[in-house]
Amino acid sequence: DRSHFGAWAIMSSPLILSFNLSDSALMDRVWPIISNRAVLKVNQRWAGHPGRRVTLSVKGLQVWAKPMGAKSYAVFLMNTGQLPINVSLPLQNISATFTPHSSVCVRDLYLEKALPPLKVGALLDASLPVHDSGFYCAW
Repeated sequence: DRSHFGAWAIMSSPLILSFNLSDSALMDRVWPIISNRAVLKVNQRWAGHPGRRVTLSVKGLQVWAKPMGAKSYAVFLMNTGQLPINVSLPLQNISATFTPHSSVCVRDLYLEKALPPLKVGALLDASLPVHDSGFYCAW
């Protein structure tokens, strides 16, 4: 569920909920996802471009990035493969803004909490279960 919603958000697409809104069990399951204000802000923020795919690997990893303005970027990692994967992403792949000579601040948008700053040259690491995703804002 959250991978689908995250892909929608990173591409700045219009949101259309296509399920029975009166199904309380389904609403209970998806409400924390569709009401995540940080992910909604990524969708609604326009800094000149929608998200773009940065990486597509044979193991099923897709990396998407969207400029958020003020040298910050939303970063969406999605595992479309059949096995869990570990990701180590150099943020220079997202933007030259993230030089190997400066630290980077990162916020996990799903957990709604800041991660420890990435030291100079450090990688954004994530473990993604099958068909799951990670969503971050980096600046």
